[in-house]
Amino acid sequence: MTADLIPPAFRDPVHDSQSAFRRLLKALSRPGTPVSLTGPAQPPAPMGGPLAAIALTLADADCPIWLDPALSTEPVRRYLHFHTNAPQIADPKAAAIALIGDAGRLPGLNEFHPGEAAYPDRSTTLILQLPALTGGPSVRLSGPGIETTASLAPRGLPGWFWQAWHENAARYPLGVDIFLTDDRIVIGLPRSTKVEAP
Repeated sequence: MTADLIPPAFRDPVHDSQSAFRRLLKALSRPGTPVSLTGPAQPPAPMGGPLAAIALTLADADCPIWLDPALSTEPVRRYLHFHTNAPQIADPKAAAIALIGDAGRLPGLNEFHPGEAAYPDRSTTLILQLPALTGGPSVRLSGPGIETTASLAPRGLPGWFWQAWHENAARYPLGVDIFLTDDRIVIGLPRSTKVEAP
């Protein structure tokens, strides 16, 4: 596939990626708070704009990425290779970033790297694309960046997810960090965030 057949990335790569990075930092510093995130106009399906924006902002040649089966298509692979040059790997535990297009079939969180005692920052960051960030089972979040508690009700997560997240938070400072996205919003879930069902 030649470059003219690959959908463009950001209109202004420097400005747009810096803006996206600031929004991702805001989402992680205020867990559970929706943050608007505009992505590239036409990422290859089924990749939504926010998921594409996160991938283009965080991935580079030194950042191995893992794609779930929903995103492991030739157009998506070529798009990410062309715009980021990030190595695409088959082992989720070796990934710095995991892109999940079908969150309902998400592998267990323990399938990803939780970091190491001396280097907890070497964990996998997961980006989960969901049908919606509202309308699902409601949970309460607490922890750093949340004044008291925050409510969250994303739709499309597997039934085991919140129990697995509880176990993930209990491993702090180890554990994975997660961004949840739909077609226009990102929500951050750093590993320090605790969850309970209301």
